[in-house]
Amino acid sequence: MGLVSKDRLRAKLKNGDTTVRVLLSHPMHTGRAKNSAGELIAAEFIQDIRCWRNDVEILTMKCGTATAKNPYFSFQLVAGKAGDKISLRWVDNLGTKGLAETMVK
Repeated sequence: MGLVSKDRLRAKLKNGDTTVRVLLSHPMHTGRAKNSAGELIAAEFIQDIRCWRNDVEILTMKCGTATAKNPYFSFQLVAGKAGDKISLRWVDNLGTKGLAETMVK
């Protein structure tokens, strides 16, 4: 099952290194909040984020319930060149997956 995702991924060369910025579209429910009827909202949060440059895995992040709704991440990768393919995949605790891809500019 997948979400209709509006994840945004940007990668840009800066001073010889690749700067990657990502904004993930996800509700990130902790499982402790209540809805208007006073019922608990089930936990739904991103657990695993992985990033590849040209099909080589270069980054793995683990997240939990303390991560904000629609999380934003920015990180730098050593070296790189214009046209490199950057792919990012995430998986949440319910098995929902998201994928975003871009080319380095």
